Amino acid sequence: MKSVFLSVVVVCALAIAGIGGTFATWSDSETSMGNTIETGSVDLMVNGADDEPWGEGVPTKVTITCMQPCKWYGPFEVELWNASQDCMPPAHAYIHFKDGCCGNALPKEGSGYPDPYIGDLKPEPELVAEYGGRVNCRMVEGIGRTGDDCSMLSHVEVIVTDAEGYTIVGPVALVNIWSDEIFLFDLPACTPTTINLWFHLIQESEEDYGLDYFADPGDEGYNELEWEKFNDWPSWAVMKDTVVFSIEFDLWLEDPVEPVPGK
Repeated sequence: MKSVFLSVVVVCALAIAGIGGTFATWSDSETSMGNTIETGSVDLMVNGADDEPWGEGVPTKVTITCMQPCKWYGPFEVELWNASQDCMPPAHAYIHFKDGCCGNALPKEGSGYPDPYIGDLKPEPELVAEYGGRVNCRMVEGIGRTGDDCSMLSHVEVIVTDAEGYTIVGPVALVNIWSDEIFLFDLPACTPTTINLWFHLIQESEEDYGLDYFADPGDEGYNELEWEKFNDWPSWAVMKDTVVFSIEFDLWLEDPVEPVPGK
């Protein structure tokens, strides 16, 4: 009887000490299954096309042949499409003119000018503007060659408009925005937006080079027809010049600045 009593005392003592006890609260557990975190994406398409190798490549958007001064060429239509999931916020759309490569036709053989005969023939007015010569019975000094240093970029202006014709960029000379990414607008996901590109060749007057062979309006000897025809003779120097360039379109989803949750 004594041994049984001692055993009960030991068990109670252990239970009180928390060793080998059987006391517990009511309990229940539930498990949430299949939790998933999936990132979104930003995908820009130009006229429905992606760059190679992800797509077939974005086709050439601008081709101008036989460009003339004082005339706007366009519209060259470009459709920008934010092909991201519709859950993504609007992203910033940019345009970037870059990789310009200029060409200048060399003088024709036997012209007496120093360059060898290579490629297309230069017209005589271009030779006069570059090297000097006769303009309407007046000898003028040349302004130098203007094609090989890619000065076409300073002669060509661009305007970017929206589909309704409202100006987004320009008019601005390509040389002033070369290598710059220019903001266009915020482009919502799944919403195609059309822009139009316009290009223009700038006339240059002799006063731009500090020359004054033909009297301006109000000056002695001014002749309206002569001035209108010949005052801009320096612009002849860009005849037969070319510029080949790339147009890059960018889409940027800016990192949101949000406070850290909690205190």
